[in-house]
Amino acid sequence: MNDDNALIVEKDGPVARLIMNRPDKHNALRFDDLDRLVTALHDAEDDDDIKVIVLRGNGPSFCAGHDYDDAMRSYGLEPGPGGGKPRRPSVRSRLLRDRKLGANYMAFQNSAKPVIAQVHGHCTGVGMYLVELVDLAIAADGARFSHAEQRLGLAGNTWHMSSQILLYGAKKARELMLLGNTFDGPEAQRLGLINLSVPAEALEQTVEDWARRISRHARDALVTGKAMHQMALESLGAAEQFARGYVGHTLGTSLRFEPDEFNFVRERAHEGTATAFKQRDERFDD
Repeated sequence: MNDDNALIVEKDGPVARLIMNRPDKHNALRFDDLDRLVTALHDAEDDDDIKVIVLRGNGPSFCAGHDYDDAMRSYGLEPGPGGGKPRRPSVRSRLLRDRKLGANYMAFQNSAKPVIAQVHGHCTGVGMYLVELVDLAIAADGARFSHAEQRLGLAGNTWHMSSQILLYGAKKARELMLLGNTFDGPEAQRLGLINLSVPAEALEQTVEDWARRISRHARDALVTGKAMHQMALESLGAAEQFARGYVGHTLGTSLRFEPDEFNFVRERAHEGTATAFKQRDERFDD
């Protein structure tokens, strides 16, 4: 457990559970939280007793994306003293931050052991990225998925576009990015984002059953099978996508918004985070 309990790690025989634990924030991840999550992932990879890794969240949601207060500070988008224009960090420092962020996402795609995402409640932004990148995912029927983070000025500028095109198909991937619509567990299963959608009361037991069944494989077989899967993905561009992704993300945090365009940072400074998110979704939803 880290100092502020934002991540809990449990070990139960051959199964490790990485549990995001900011329930009051719907498990919105700060950059440091994601760093710790990846460290815990690597620890589970290195533990020879562990065969399967489960990723889940405590409280009402799996993961509602990045903690935007933390992100605004990290990218130098908070107002300056007296509400003045902020002094943004250098491009080189932001590229380094985003390169590390991309490496963190890639760690889940390239985990040496199978990772199962157990999804309930809200799943957006980084939560969606993790579900898209891990091996398997099971969700509650009432889970709420979206790429609403794309409405903040990204519009398809994402970290792992190759994986998304392989997962959804090119046209559907563009739809999910450009509209940012919300969909539930059964639709996520139909799209191929998750393997199975189940009633909420059956979610934990279903994940545990899959984890136990997978753990019956030999250790060498599991890591060899994952290595072959990774090599196949890399032949389709799944490694190169993160190099594109971190440069694209740095560019995406440097946009100039015209007066008639929705500027989340400006509205957040004037109205607060919750109101700015509401205004964003009112603009994009019918």
